[in-house]
Amino acid sequence: MSKKVFFCRFSQESNSFNPVLTDYSMFDVVTEPSDVLTENGKAGITVNGIYKTLNDAGYQLIPGIFMGAGSGACIKSQVVEDFIQMTIEQVKAIDGLDAICFSLHGATMSDTSDDVCGDVIESVRNAVGQSVIISVAFDLHANVTEKTMKNADYICGYQHYPHIDLYETGVRAAQMIIDHFEKGRAFVARAEVPVIAPAHAYTTSSRELKKLMDKAKAYKESGKIIEYSIFQAQPWLDAKQIFATIIITSYDKQTAIDVANELSIDEFNLRKDLQGEPLMSVEEVIQKALENTSGKPVVLCDSADSPNAGANGDSATVLEKVLPYRTQLKCALAVVDKKATDLAYELGVGGVGDFTIGATIAPELSKPVLVKNAKVKVLSDGEFFMYGPQERGQKRSNGKSALISADGILIHLSYNAKTIGDRGFYRSVGVEPEQMDLVCVKACTSFRAGYSQITDLIYNAQTTGAAGTDLTTLPFKKLPNPLYPFQEISIEDIKKAKIYR
Repeated sequence: MSKKVFFCRFSQESNSFNPVLTDYSMFDVVTEPSDVLTENGKAGITVNGIYKTLNDAGYQLIPGIFMGAGSGACIKSQVVEDFIQMTIEQVKAIDGLDAICFSLHGATMSDTSDDVCGDVIESVRNAVGQSVIISVAFDLHANVTEKTMKNADYICGYQHYPHIDLYETGVRAAQMIIDHFEKGRAFVARAEVPVIAPAHAYTTSSRELKKLMDKAKAYKESGKIIEYSIFQAQPWLDAKQIFATIIITSYDKQTAIDVANELSIDEFNLRKDLQGEPLMSVEEVIQKALENTSGKPVVLCDSADSPNAGANGDSATVLEKVLPYRTQLKCALAVVDKKATDLAYELGVGGVGDFTIGATIAPELSKPVLVKNAKVKVLSDGEFFMYGPQERGQKRSNGKSALISADGILIHLSYNAKTIGDRGFYRSVGVEPEQMDLVCVKACTSFRAGYSQITDLIYNAQTTGAAGTDLTTLPFKKLPNPLYPFQEISIEDIKKAKIYR
């Protein structure tokens, strides 16, 4: 008889500085087996990898609930409690359950808990006992706590940033279950490094983090280890426990510990590099666009207001700076603003009016900007398909949306914003980013996977928002001490590798 594996998803990346709690309305929920039990189901790309791998291996798959929300504020605790309760009821009803495969984010908080994913895994572990194998797929930005390690048998995280390996991470998490039953238990070691860094500042495609990932990959390819994950925690979590974590899996206990310790020292040594290059002012990036003769667009990265990092997308900081150049530049930018969107609908396509834009969700983080004589160009339901390469073909929606123009300044207005970093976001309202002089992208690093295909003129700018780029200026209240970059650290501050199960 084939092994029985329960699988489910609860995914949201939290930002402690976003004032609008994440509730049920912000989650997509999939419960129908027909939307899950297919290779290209609607339950999420990582889940697709889990399903395909286990199904091809002949395992009996039992779907649970699949809930996913975009990055945002901490979740209302009732949402988490309901998911846990429903999941416990489902797993308890399965006779002869062998394993569970979770698709979680790993950097998820509620208004009552700093460690939602740890809570989910612990609660389900207590319900099923110690013999059921639990494997977890996480985002690279997971904050992997001891609670998680004590209750999960195997951990796999994205190995790429930009995140282009969601499906592959699901495959790896599922494969750990298969290998466990076919080859026996492997040892999972975790080392803890007290470092966090702003997500705009690093990538696995270059510089020191790439070298670290390549080193771990070489160990896996040589057969020394069987799995690795190097987590850079989402930095906008105001949590009592937060850190970078190195997780190594091997069939040899001492090897897992030794490699995790070695790579944790490497992580410590790149702590300054992870903070990134100095940011440019918005004015400096605008000047780059004015002087550009390459034929390629200049991209201004407004990471502080990135919805993918849990910010609101409602800042008009860049709009204020670029507006004086409305007759000189072709510029595309976006602001989440329901009132301005509604005004565009009232005026209708071709209508002209004065718009007050921005600071409608988090007025303490930015200020509104008056745009006079703006023309409504497009009204849209906000739905679009991702252009890729990240999550290519996935359907997204920004809700009620509009495009207005102030001469050459094209302003994408919407009720909410999902995946601004994909070129399909602007294309959904008829804007081709490659035809612009300047494109403002409210994202951290993932957008580079798509935008690097059309330009190398990408600049990180100093802006304002809940995902502020200078972490030391944000109003943290609960962080551990020491934690870099808030305090300098030494090698002695690294928590040595340990095997928890």
